[in-house]
Amino acid sequence: MVVSKKQQKPSASSARPIETPVTVSGRVVDTAGVALRGASISINGKFRTAISDQDGRFSIEAEPDDIITISYIGYSPLTIKASDGTRARNYVLHIARSQMNEVNIVSTGYQTLPKERATGSFAQVDDQLYNRRTGADLLGRLEGVVPGLAFNKNTVNAASGSADISIRGTSTLFAGNQPLIVIDGFPYDGDLNNINPNIVENVTVLKDAAAASIWGVRSGNGVIVITTKKGKRNQSLNIDLNSNITVSTKPDLGYNPGFLPSEEFIALEKQLFGLGYYDASLNSPSHPAVSPVVQLLADQRSGKISASMLDEELNGLRGNDVRKDLARYFYRRSVAQQYALNIRGGGDKSTLFLGLGYDNFLAHRTGNKNQRATVNAKYELYPIPALQISAGLNYTQSNSAANSPVEDIRTGGNIKTYPYARLADANGNALPVVKNYAASFTDTVGNGKLLDWAYRPLNELHNNDNTGKQTDDRINLGLKYTFPLAISAQVNYQYQGSTIANSQYHNSDSYFARNLINAYTQLIPGAQPAYPIPMGGILQMSNSTLTSNRVRAQLDYSGKFGDIHELTAIAGAEVSSTVTGNSTNTVYGYDRNNVSSNGNVDYTTYFNLLNGNADRIPTTLGFGKLTNRFISYYSNAAYTFRNRYTASASARIDKSNLFGVNTNQKAVPLYSGGLSWNVGREPFYKAGWLPYLKLRATFGYNGNINTGATAVTTIRQFDPILNGFSAIPYSRIINPGNPELRWERVRMINLGADFGLFDNLLTGSFEYYFKKGSDLFGYSPLAPSTGIGTFFGNTADIKGKGFDLVINSYNIKGVKFNWTTNLLLSHASDIVTRYHATMTSASYIGLSNASSIYPLEGKDLYALYSYKWAGLDPQNGNPRGYLADGTVSGDLAKLMAETGIEQMDNKGSSRPRYFGSLRNSFYYKGFSLSANIVYKFDYYFRRSSYSSSSLPWTGHKDYLNRWQKPGDEAHTDIPSLQLPPYDNNRDAFYALSSALIEKGDHIRLQDITFSYDWDKAVFNKLPFRHLQLYAYANNIGILWRANHHGLDPDLLVGSALTAFPAPKTLSLGLKITP
Repeated sequence: MVVSKKQQKPSASSARPIETPVTVSGRVVDTAGVALRGASISINGKFRTAISDQDGRFSIEAEPDDIITISYIGYSPLTIKASDGTRARNYVLHIARSQMNEVNIVSTGYQTLPKERATGSFAQVDDQLYNRRTGADLLGRLEGVVPGLAFNKNTVNAASGSADISIRGTSTLFAGNQPLIVIDGFPYDGDLNNINPNIVENVTVLKDAAAASIWGVRSGNGVIVITTKKGKRNQSLNIDLNSNITVSTKPDLGYNPGFLPSEEFIALEKQLFGLGYYDASLNSPSHPAVSPVVQLLADQRSGKISASMLDEELNGLRGNDVRKDLARYFYRRSVAQQYALNIRGGGDKSTLFLGLGYDNFLAHRTGNKNQRATVNAKYELYPIPALQISAGLNYTQSNSAANSPVEDIRTGGNIKTYPYARLADANGNALPVVKNYAASFTDTVGNGKLLDWAYRPLNELHNNDNTGKQTDDRINLGLKYTFPLAISAQVNYQYQGSTIANSQYHNSDSYFARNLINAYTQLIPGAQPAYPIPMGGILQMSNSTLTSNRVRAQLDYSGKFGDIHELTAIAGAEVSSTVTGNSTNTVYGYDRNNVSSNGNVDYTTYFNLLNGNADRIPTTLGFGKLTNRFISYYSNAAYTFRNRYTASASARIDKSNLFGVNTNQKAVPLYSGGLSWNVGREPFYKAGWLPYLKLRATFGYNGNINTGATAVTTIRQFDPILNGFSAIPYSRIINPGNPELRWERVRMINLGADFGLFDNLLTGSFEYYFKKGSDLFGYSPLAPSTGIGTFFGNTADIKGKGFDLVINSYNIKGVKFNWTTNLLLSHASDIVTRYHATMTSASYIGLSNASSIYPLEGKDLYALYSYKWAGLDPQNGNPRGYLADGTVSGDLAKLMAETGIEQMDNKGSSRPRYFGSLRNSFYYKGFSLSANIVYKFDYYFRRSSYSSSSLPWTGHKDYLNRWQKPGDEAHTDIPSLQLPPYDNNRDAFYALSSALIEKGDHIRLQDITFSYDWDKAVFNKLPFRHLQLYAYANNIGILWRANHHGLDPDLLVGSALTAFPAPKTLSLGLKITP
């Protein structure tokens, strides 16, 4: 018998239709678009799950109202409604803020370790953040994203295109001041322009002693560790193509204040001509250059032309503006093209990576360009589980051309030409510009027996071929064996070879060749001229080479003892040798077609020149070679107890042929120690609003060296042709012997706290550091009886302090929309505490700038000095200052003589003491938008102004706002025009006074990046697995500046017309994964 319960008829109110299941599918990726294999996809409240495959793809059936959670270890889970996932798309997971400090892996170059167990100061830039910017500049992508890393753009190095960066201020006076660059575990000694940024996996910046001291005597300025991409085991073959084009605006030639409009310039020349200012030049037997206006005025005075003809000529010149011709013929929008192809994958026993790159860059200046091709390959083999064999090859070849004559468009020894110069006629034909000599001289001297002596800048674009070819190759070999008990041994070797070959070929039509040939031509009455410099072109060559070999042997241990103890340790030794060489030479009468030169050149005879002087033929012949060898021993260990307390220590001993015998024998190590406490993991810790709190403290020593100083006496030998007095060989002592010579020591104490608030929606860190540099290289006076005026050795000390603040905020954290903010703020201040050699106050004032250090005890390393300004004299507009007793005076010679070191005006540092960035990022479905604002505070710069004595050639818009009548001193600090005879003290005092010191503080919108991602799972007809289109705008503009002159403080201040702010750029690109 079967008994069943009677079924009740459902009521109308409880009845509902049966929902049809839906299929939710897509692809799980991280924020960089990389597939996450093994992600878990589960339906809340049900026992139904799915796992993403090796491409991140998944598919699962669910009811429309089901809630689905996508999770992956170390990432924040993503929750969606099933009905919203019926259309396949990418599901982007973000690294969990609660685990950001736990899952990050940092690299010291010798080992990798979890950041949670690191006691030192590390800053890491991952692949996504690093590739937020575009371009071929390897280090430029780090600007504004690394705390404590400053880009010093108002320096000579930066102006020349070289990187000038600092980590936590400056730690040396006269040794190398740039951070050590480490690529894939070895220091990189070549040109960073050789590295393709598209192969970079991540970058770690080592900022304190515990992080960086493992690098010994080269770590004093901090270390930047670059890890490049490689294949992974059991990874399907991945192909990534990245291509972009970057176009800039044309340079703003109207920005530079060092320009006086033609009308005012001509009026000034007429005034000075009437006072006889140019008479000495016009009557000089050396025939120096004079402008066309001065020549016209002289011709009118001598009766060669009439007054009406003069007025007609001057009226025609007044409407000219040389900047228009410069912009039209010599400047353009720069265009950069970049292509990168990366292939990587791996099986169970091997991995492979191949990166190909090509960059083509047309610079702002017509005639300048650069091309670069790179090949990077890595292969790892695991013949048995415990053995790893690795090999890597990196090759770069770049070719450059620098044929722009812009820097040479100047008259005489001045920094520019006259503002009314015309460089081409209406048909684009080249016009001459006055260059080295007066046109009245070059047009008539020689009576037709000389070469054309006119300088036509437009033709020079094609008459010179200045090229450079650079190659760089690195070979890496490695062997690693893992023993039982968590011990491994490895041996690594790297070879690096770099060559740079620069060639400056000036053909026979170039002004460079014609000018030298003409200047040395010997005019012989009744005979043919003699040519000490043979007819033809001139070839100038310079070559440099670098060869380095490095071998490292290392033991590693990483083990756990239960759940309480964890220990990691390394110990090793390495040997390195680096040899650099260079050579220069000049070949006269060179015929490029036949690869030959005409005749021998006499470099020893003094020839009479056509300008009335006598000189020998210039030569650049020279050779040089430098060998540096190091042997080092190092160790590092970190112990963690109960996953809460960590203690670390490191030590390194360096020996080198650069150090003195006594120093090598002492073998004093550079060392560090650190402690960290993960307070948030303590059982007693109950602060729910602050779930993550970690405290850190480190102490230790870094080192620095000056490769130009050696322990043994070194001399430099000179060829007889370089001896301007006796034409015999001679030598010069470069370094006197110093058996006590040693490396610089930089002691640093670092205190840090890492935190996470409000369920880790707000995370960050704060670090405060103190540092002291001792035994720094410096100059010290010696007794004249030694025959050596100064001694260069370990004689100076400095100290510094600062902080780094990082705040990361999840402002909006949703399923479809995210908004994050990253704030960086750093402070760095360094002062000199011991230095024996001093200069005069006039030298400190005249030389102080952001590029070089002129040490003075108790002052900032980059202090900017000036004369104290007391305004203008109400009667005549002359500058005034303060005497030593505080009295206002217009006696400029006395003012400058009485201004001692204590009386100098020091506003502060010429490098920013506070700097940082504010980056906001937005994510909506497939769209990403990010904007970065950078700021620099608490620093000063000296702006340029006009000088009465040099105004006839340099020009400056300040001339228009000068003092002209009593009462003007109430609204201007620009002195009145000084007429000949000049008081040079007047111009010098004003140019170096505090009246021209400006605050450099500013806030800049550095860049904006925008992208959109497509995925084949969403767009079925897409022929690729993944496609990203992106746009990137850089150098957008200054939002606020403290100075009221519209000047860009990041620009090296000068009066040359070639100085202008970095143009805005726009990049468009795509990334494809087939």
